[in-house]
Amino acid sequence: MRALGRILFFALVASANALTSARALPRAPPAATAAQAIKPARSLNVVMNSDSPAVLRVYDEKTRSRVVLVGTMHYNPHSIAVARDVIAEEAAKGDLRAVAVESCASRWNSTLELAPQGSLLRSLCDNEMQEAAESGEAAGATLVLADQPIEETGRRITQLFALTLVELFTPWAGGWNRIGSDLQQAFGQALSWGEEGEIGLPFKALVDPRLALGAPLSFARYPISVSVRSPLFGLLLLAVFSAPWVLAAFDYIDYVEMGGEYVAGRPEASLGELIGSIAFSILETVVLGRVLLVGLLEERNYVLARNIRKALFDGKPGGSLVAVMGMAHCTGVGKLLKESRIV
Repeated sequence: MRALGRILFFALVASANALTSARALPRAPPAATAAQAIKPARSLNVVMNSDSPAVLRVYDEKTRSRVVLVGTMHYNPHSIAVARDVIAEEAAKGDLRAVAVESCASRWNSTLELAPQGSLLRSLCDNEMQEAAESGEAAGATLVLADQPIEETGRRITQLFALTLVELFTPWAGGWNRIGSDLQQAFGQALSWGEEGEIGLPFKALVDPRLALGAPLSFARYPISVSVRSPLFGLLLLAVFSAPWVLAAFDYIDYVEMGGEYVAGRPEASLGELIGSIAFSILETVVLGRVLLVGLLEERNYVLARNIRKALFDGKPGGSLVAVMGMAHCTGVGKLLKESRIV
């Protein structure tokens, strides 16, 4: 009963995600492109503050330009301030050519429609992406929507979910090897830190006290913003966070069906049940790990790096581009820009 409940639950999550990605966000109008020009403002207030460990500076040999990656915790006040100040500093140097944000046309148009500057929702759910775009506008920079379409992300997550299930049960066909290779590559981008001269954010970027102070506000803003933009996706988030309670309910149903009482740990459980529970937990970890690390992180790193480089190719060599993105993307994108010439 418990195993069946888990399988149905995660299948529902994957299906809801695909449905949300394809239908929840409005279609982008023709005017929205991957790079849209912004008119310069009359003045710019410069704040010299780029000492945050969440800032990664990379020189892209292929475009002969500097890329400043700003790793953020979404909706975090400290991340918002860092994004604004880094853009202001690059503009003060006279080098800033473009500002890239981790968004696509559909998501961006939805954000601007529901939370324009000065609106109540924008005040409640201020975020680093809009702040970066507005700071870039004040500097006369070009805005680059560097992420892949959310619809494509949804389709890819659904594909990875189904593919991983198939490959788990076909090890003789190389399924386990492909899953292991994918996880190894994704872990290398997600969990490596730029220590001792390596490319990447240092570990102290994650444990920055200033970031931690704003974390509660960030955790509150994110579900509010998502739920307003897409009620269906808000329900999906609620389902994910309620997963432990749902699974515990299936445990309780099992106990009642067997005529027993709910006792933590259930000491009378057989060795077979224990082994089965451990095996299913491993299965969950592998499936969700591959879906999240590959579909939401690694593959999008390539898209972000490619679009950043494309934006730099659109102008003359030299100058700088500031890219604002989730902290988990910074190391992977930085390595691709520094080490790969085929992105």
